[in-house]
Amino acid sequence: MPKQTFFNLPSDKKEKITLAAYEIFTKEEYEKVSIRSITGEAEISIGSFYKYFDDKDDLYLYLLSNIEKKIYAKEKEKTGYFLMNSEVIPIEEICTPEEIEFNRTWYRAPIEVMMKFYFGKYSKELNSNVMDELVELKNSGKLKDSVDIDFIFHIYATSMFNILIYFRDNNITDVNEKLKMKINYYTELFLKGILKTE
Repeated sequence: MPKQTFFNLPSDKKEKITLAAYEIFTKEEYEKVSIRSITGEAEISIGSFYKYFDDKDDLYLYLLSNIEKKIYAKEKEKTGYFLMNSEVIPIEEICTPEEIEFNRTWYRAPIEVMMKFYFGKYSKELNSNVMDELVELKNSGKLKDSVDIDFIFHIYATSMFNILIYFRDNNITDVNEKLKMKINYYTELFLKGILKTE
């Protein structure tokens, strides 16, 4: 996560760093992106960069999680739920063109970076709304009595990683095909396994 010094920056400076990162990560392969290229585009010093972020993974994952949070919030706003929503809003209705292009780089990111996202602090923070929803479903009696929400939360977060690896290993690149497979997994397998039948 960014350091407090980043959050203390004026919005226009944060925006400049964000847009610079979008530009660099979209143009270059992840491994070829350097702190120097990011700071050059953002017009900040390398020393300043390290006052804001631990490394390029930290910056990249922060920006990616912000986009994901934006998508989650819009989908929850529309239906009241994120987990039980099988109707996905097109990303073009939620994100800017720069955010969309940056978001597409995720499928090319190194597996080690993906693991930081799905198994670390970013996963807990990003998916906190999923945990809130699981608690709400449990409190309203909609979850099966045997469901341990901490365990299910872990399964949910790590299954996203496994689905992504499956797409990469099988060269599945079509956006609609990936979306259909994810929705099918979450509605037909994941949710049916935890929700009480009515």
